[in-house]
Amino acid sequence: MFEATLRQIVDSTDGAVGALIMGLDGISVARADAAASDLDIDVVAAEYTALLRKSMRTAEDAALGQMRELVVASDRLAFLITPITEEYFLLLVLEPRGGLGRARFELRKAQLALEEEFSV
Repeated sequence: MFEATLRQIVDSTDGAVGALIMGLDGISVARADAAASDLDIDVVAAEYTALLRKSMRTAEDAALGQMRELVVASDRLAFLITPITEEYFLLLVLEPRGGLGRARFELRKAQLALEEEFSV
């Protein structure tokens, strides 16, 4: 189920390098890579876990509500991170030429579907 959802995100988003579901503990639950990808997104995502935890805590401490999305863009790649629950999140890696709007749409669809799976 999880891999199929991630595969749908990658296949539907131009410039997608890969997608994964990861826990805030830095452990990957599932992943899907683009065919030509040689990036180990598990390692990159684990590094961004600390940033995500801090961002979630900051939003809550500042009474801004729950964090809904975090985007980190570099020269080579962009990382879109969306919480599924308080302990798990979706991450999509996107090339600069990728469709950011489509990526956000696909992540939101997946988030809604996965919220049900993770609430069981």
